[in-house]
Amino acid sequence: MSSLIFGDVTLDAAGNIRSRRTHDTATLRPAAVEIFRDLFERHGEGFRVPLPVEGLEHIELALSRSGTTALATFWVGGAPVTTSALLPGISPEDDREVLELLQDLVVQFFGDSPTEPGFDLLGLSDRPLLVTVPLPLPPPPGLDMGLIADAETCLAAAFFLSVIGDESAD
Repeated sequence: MSSLIFGDVTLDAAGNIRSRRTHDTATLRPAAVEIFRDLFERHGEGFRVPLPVEGLEHIELALSRSGTTALATFWVGGAPVTTSALLPGISPEDDREVLELLQDLVVQFFGDSPTEPGFDLLGLSDRPLLVTVPLPLPPPPGLDMGLIADAETCLAAAFFLSVIGDESAD
């Protein structure tokens, strides 16, 4: 697996940055990343499917690709748990469109919170970048959010490697 460095930003309930990390695809388990690459190949640009991993079938991934970017939502027990924007940085217009959609989602979900969602996602300039919003619904009992975070990281790695690899092959 080739090496690619990408940023990872997670927002809090007010829509502000809760954490910021950097990942190197070379440090991820290739088999875990390959699970998501296979999903892209089998299901195309828009799908909602259970994760094809024994013991994780209760987790579903919904992915909708828009140009060079994508929005991904992980579902558990029929409820959305997180939504993420995958921004490879190939097309500023595509990146902006998906960030605007995510910003609207933050305002819709967190608009009734005591603190106003004030962070401007359009100001995030790192690329490639995974931006994740944990949804304000209570997670299903016993759900390991670390498992969801790991899945998001491997999803982003697979997406960025496939999209940036596709672009560099042109």
